[in-house]
Amino acid sequence: MNAGGAELFKTICADFEDILPNDLHDSFSKILGAQYLHETNHPHHQQQVRGIVWGASLRPIISLHVQITEFILTLTGTPRPIHVHFLYLEASPQTYLSDEALRALGIEDMVVVGEAQERSSTGSMRLPLKVNGYTLLVARSPSDAHFAHLNILGQDFIQLTRAKVFFGGDIPRFEISFA
Repeated sequence: MNAGGAELFKTICADFEDILPNDLHDSFSKILGAQYLHETNHPHHQQQVRGIVWGASLRPIISLHVQITEFILTLTGTPRPIHVHFLYLEASPQTYLSDEALRALGIEDMVVVGEAQERSSTGSMRLPLKVNGYTLLVARSPSDAHFAHLNILGQDFIQLTRAKVFFGGDIPRFEISFA
């Protein structure tokens, strides 16, 4: 693991103790209208996605469809997309998924077909997944961090999709629109 990259990532995410693991399954799922880590029959690509602004620290949270790509073979995985709740973190250069989200996709027993995948700045392998229908190399959240339960939506996704992000307003709101 690249120690410098891992430490930078942990520093960026140092203050997210106010988002608890049960918030993903309970509070966020209720407010977002999407059950965390459950399969969905909705279209794989959403044009506009409204998120929520959570807590006193105004955390931007959004639910996007995530699914495995044809490059990943699993024994227990689902080819259908699942709802994954992300903390949008503009300062993060890349997107991360928690171990729980990866297991829901069946990736604990994965085999990546073809060439070796790139490594993230934290040293972990990046996996080709579809996030809202776009193929993106996603890293695993560092398991030794206090925020390991979080899924982080980073700038790599925004740049790849050329999405427009709105976060603000007198009554704070958060949404992402895709071309």
